[in-house]
Amino acid sequence: MKQHTRAWCAALSALALAGLVPVLLGQGTGSGAGTAPRTPWGEPDLQGIWDSKLITPLERPEKFADKEFLSDEEVAALEAAAAETPVGKGRDVRADKGTEEDVEGAYNNIFSTGQGTKVVKSKRSSLIIDPPNGRLPPVTEEGKRLRAARRENAFGTPGELGDVPPARAAVDVGPRSKKKVPYVVDIGRSNDNPEDRNDLERCRGVTLPCIGGLCGFSRIVQSPKAVTIYYEMGHSGGAFRTIPVTSRPHQPSNVRLWLGDSIGRWEGDTLVVDTTNFTNLTAYHGVTDEQLRLVERFTRVGPDDLKYQITVEKPNLWERPWTMELILMKADEKKNQIFESACYEGNYALTGMLAGARLAEREGRARR
Repeated sequence: MKQHTRAWCAALSALALAGLVPVLLGQGTGSGAGTAPRTPWGEPDLQGIWDSKLITPLERPEKFADKEFLSDEEVAALEAAAAETPVGKGRDVRADKGTEEDVEGAYNNIFSTGQGTKVVKSKRSSLIIDPPNGRLPPVTEEGKRLRAARRENAFGTPGELGDVPPARAAVDVGPRSKKKVPYVVDIGRSNDNPEDRNDLERCRGVTLPCIGGLCGFSRIVQSPKAVTIYYEMGHSGGAFRTIPVTSRPHQPSNVRLWLGDSIGRWEGDTLVVDTTNFTNLTAYHGVTDEQLRLVERFTRVGPDDLKYQITVEKPNLWERPWTMELILMKADEKKNQIFESACYEGNYALTGMLAGARLAEREGRARR
């Protein structure tokens, strides 16, 4: 018996040198307890489907003041309240078919679906961990000017709209519709052309950082020289992002990419990803991303937990960089619940928005 034990220990020692022990022990799939799993080549294993749907807000609510961490009782109360929302009750619980509530619940899922029912596992009162007050830094004067210009371009001259409420019009929702249903038309945003609508409605795809909401699930696949992330983002379109693990410099400043130029490196057990060279076609927090720099840190802290820190540097918007932190949750791999996003410009919802605006104009409720 002792000989068998010694032989088993010797075999494990040899495999440990090859980085294969976690795979044999079942840690490669995130099962079991103990330290974080590792890949066969010895790096921390970041692979899997990760869930970022949380009810923890980006900024700390005023009611929590300087309270960085929540008590168990506060977490329980927040999660219990979230469980009573439509998201918490599940997609199979719906209002009576054909009612206004049913239609709004289907078409307005962008504001609710995927927000989750759990507080971040660290129990922080906000996702922002720096500045220490859990709030975004002050906006620069340039940022204020750029935001105002973007609003004016999208919504018209400030004050032009007055207090005009959203128009509620009866429109057809598609060629198979047998009756007209109420549709809320957003008068606050220009409805003159498809190009006036935002990126989500036009299916322009994922922008970074992509977390929570419709971007609640991501799949990470790893190799010795690269890490690839697939972002599922519902009807707005998903995206593949490949991050080379390399020491090469960033692309020249005249080379601009929709998801930026990402370079990864390992610092101990943390994958650090530095991303620059974004285009002027995306606008995180409403200001062009040409000056955006993201520094992401991925750390596997357990079989089912991935700590994800994002430092955002955008000097044309904020006075200083800021950092948020999420604890991503391992999703059930067997269900494989991540899907290729299917989206195309000119979908029924966009047609309905423009049709509703034309009807509102005929009724004299438009902004002209």
